[in-house]
Amino acid sequence: MWLEDGSNDVGVAVIHGMGGIGKTTIAKIAYNQNFSKFQASSFLSDIRETSKQANGFVHLQRNLLSDILQKRKMEKIYSVDEGMVKIKRVVRCKRVLIVLDDEENSKQFNAVLGMRDWFHTGSKIIITTRHQHLLKAHEVCVRFKVEGLLVHQSLELFSLHAFEQPHPQEGYMEHSRHLVKCCGGVPLALQVLGSSLFGKTANVWENVVRKLKENAVPTLDVITEGKIQKILCISFDSLQDRDKCLFLHIACFFIGKDKDLATTILDECDFATEVGLQHLVDRWLVEINARNKLTMHQLLENMGKAIIHDESPEDPGKHTRLWHKDALDVLTKLTGTRIVKGLMLHFLPTDSSPTNEVGFETKAFTEMLNLELLLLDNVKLSGSYEDFPKKLIWLSWRGFSLKSIPANFCMENLVVLDLRKSSLQHVWNGTKILTRLKILNLSHSHGLRTTSDLSGLPNLEKLILKDCINLVDVDESIGNLGKLVFLNLKDCKSLMKLPKRMSMLRSLEELILTGCSKLGPHDSATVIDLHATSRDMNKLRLLSTLSWTPIRYCWMWAWPRKTLQSTSFSLASLPRCLGSLSLSYCNVSGVPNDLCTLSSLKYLNLIGNPILCLPQTIKSLIMLETLLLDNCTNLEMVPELPPSLKRLEAKYCTSLKRLTNLPNLFRSLESLFWGCEHLVEVESLLNIKPLRSADLEMTRYTSLFNLKSIASTDVEMINYLTGTIRKAPVQVLYECGIYSIFFHGSKIPDGFGFTIIYRSVLSVIVPSHPILKIRGLNSCVLYAQEPGLEYRLTVQHLIKVSNQTKGLMWTYSPLTIGLPTEKEDMLWLSHFRFGNNELEYGDELRVSVEMHDFVRVKEFGIQLVYEPERPPSSQNNVVVGDVSLSASEYQMWTGKYFLSNHGHRTHQAQFRKRQENPEHIEFSFGPERLFHKLFKARGPFETVMKLRAYPADSASASPHPFWLK
Repeated sequence: MWLEDGSNDVGVAVIHGMGGIGKTTIAKIAYNQNFSKFQASSFLSDIRETSKQANGFVHLQRNLLSDILQKRKMEKIYSVDEGMVKIKRVVRCKRVLIVLDDEENSKQFNAVLGMRDWFHTGSKIIITTRHQHLLKAHEVCVRFKVEGLLVHQSLELFSLHAFEQPHPQEGYMEHSRHLVKCCGGVPLALQVLGSSLFGKTANVWENVVRKLKENAVPTLDVITEGKIQKILCISFDSLQDRDKCLFLHIACFFIGKDKDLATTILDECDFATEVGLQHLVDRWLVEINARNKLTMHQLLENMGKAIIHDESPEDPGKHTRLWHKDALDVLTKLTGTRIVKGLMLHFLPTDSSPTNEVGFETKAFTEMLNLELLLLDNVKLSGSYEDFPKKLIWLSWRGFSLKSIPANFCMENLVVLDLRKSSLQHVWNGTKILTRLKILNLSHSHGLRTTSDLSGLPNLEKLILKDCINLVDVDESIGNLGKLVFLNLKDCKSLMKLPKRMSMLRSLEELILTGCSKLGPHDSATVIDLHATSRDMNKLRLLSTLSWTPIRYCWMWAWPRKTLQSTSFSLASLPRCLGSLSLSYCNVSGVPNDLCTLSSLKYLNLIGNPILCLPQTIKSLIMLETLLLDNCTNLEMVPELPPSLKRLEAKYCTSLKRLTNLPNLFRSLESLFWGCEHLVEVESLLNIKPLRSADLEMTRYTSLFNLKSIASTDVEMINYLTGTIRKAPVQVLYECGIYSIFFHGSKIPDGFGFTIIYRSVLSVIVPSHPILKIRGLNSCVLYAQEPGLEYRLTVQHLIKVSNQTKGLMWTYSPLTIGLPTEKEDMLWLSHFRFGNNELEYGDELRVSVEMHDFVRVKEFGIQLVYEPERPPSSQNNVVVGDVSLSASEYQMWTGKYFLSNHGHRTHQAQFRKRQENPEHIEFSFGPERLFHKLFKARGPFETVMKLRAYPADSASASPHPFWLK
């Protein structure tokens, strides 16, 4: 616990969260449980309100001094400066615990306590606040965010106040659950609402729940006599007027909206959005979630809408913002006024009426002269648009029923036009001059065939045409959109070509062509004869009947100086500034070589395409960070990838066999190969091959001469990299300078110098040899299936080899593991190759094995492998592929190596820590518990003895070949 961390530093903890969430309660509990452990203590309550009073700061200082000096009579202080001098004199002599409850700003903190370096070592200060950034970023403190209660905790707290027992009375469970949901885990709301309903009749409960379900904003406030809103409004009341308006806009129209979209719109409404939004976030009035969406607690949303309702309780036409019931009332009765700034009205489609449009007249908006935000869903308007509001900044009209936008519809102030699911066939006639428009969204407009002239939109930044399934043409005027950064054509299944002027989009950063199955990229050199003979065209028709062949291979059918307009496009025709390209499910079977022309590309999505291979030029994309290849079921090999890559996904590439490299695997690369059951090689990293084709040198080192007896035996293997289980003939795994073989057997071969039964730790003293030098270590584990337990992909099986004398340790976790059956046990044979005198005469060698969960160790053995000294000319050469050469990539601490290719996230975490603090390379620095256990041998029993030496090139190296029973 932070209060008992034993530190001599002066610690400051900030407990922050929204109003009513329980900050003060937590601080009181922490204080009451720990104040006796300090020489003096003080709990200063409600600093925000006290500091507003006359001489409020002085009063707080008097209380603090009296508590610390343990005097009943308050110290006489006549000014803040005098109080600070006295506080400094007192707190430097005692280890104190001080709680400052409900701080509003850092000035209050400084006025009461002054500077942190005044305090005696080991003192602790706890601050509760609604401002998550109360202290400046450079000030060292521990921050604790208070979250809401879980559902079962909320129900219990509510029940204690509503029924005086920890659960609802019989017949009240459903009502209680609904009321608890409305409180959103806020303890204050649960207490107040529960107390308000205590002793009330069933009719009252039913009436309250019914009104809440109808979303009647004042209901909760009326029930609780305003007690909840009074607390919540404290943060709202502390805002400047512009920030109050910003909060109300967000509460009514922007909850769940993307922050960037909201900023684009609100900036045009004369808000300093970024600054104001930060003020709201700091006070926990608004949150920005992991998906960059604006969120708000339900109680705060209700508070905002209640504030709007109170503007004119009897006449909603005089509200600044209208939504749902009030909006419907105003449009029906034609009572809108120039006070209205925003209006939202949604009608959900039903099974009987998919559109479920509700009709109104355009004249209902005539008096709303200052309307800026209009959000309609499945609303149909009839009449002229001549007098429609002309100050609209954001128009979101889903289900727009006209075939084109009327010529007299004034849109000159629009910044965002969202007409998703519209009936548009063309957007407008002629050219529309909309100089302020930044976002145009026509997604899911299934009748749209062309985009119309876009040249009048010089400031357009985003064009979204997702799922316009009948779109056949994007107007060439798109080339005039010099500020366009985002173009989404996802699932435009009728689109066969891109505009020629695409290359002129000098600002385009992201292009999404996912699902454009008639649109295929080809090399820029591809040309086809337009005037070819019928015989030539027959050849082309014959070619088209084959499976979707990469268009770039068609050049061999072309004839010079005669061209055919392609229905496809060239990657070279795309703008060089493009940073993101999505071609998933585009039926692409070959990626052209001119991919390399997109030198700024950072994100490439090729998911779900019948790609056979990637071009070698992909390595020249020196800025590429993300490559997605999931479900490319024909892909067999991935060529060399650029070192800039940070994320590689190739899930369920069922034909994938080989990767040329995995850049930055042990530093930062996120990679996923789930379901790639045929992946057997990553060049220079790992290789899996059948035993019958294994390296002869490997068989010499492992003393495995009798290959025929096991080579054709099938073994079920679990692969931790691909997350697959596959049955195949005995395989040899080579990685990290280690050979591993898994096969069925019942006994460790006699050739091993020492074995131990039902134990898994061996300690030996390395014997000397007059001629031969240690070149490796063999280990063999016999293990059996644990009855009733299933396989898990989350566990690691380890062999730990430690030279206790030299302080070296290698922990090996293999990529694959053989699965024993109920009737057949499994042997795991590994050979560690050494080349730099890691093991020498007299060294104490400790070897252990750890098998987890579904298996148990029955027998374990080790054997040293010797060979003659190398000639002097080659003594400085490291054996290619041995543990020594591999270890540098796998180093965790000095002398400690985690040899694992599927555990690369462990290496990445360690790499980040070393980047933060280079001293972390030292094992004595204090490894985390998780990492530390990798280098700690298990088992209380050890056997220490000298091993027999078996020369690798001698007949005595294997007095008995492996045999099976």
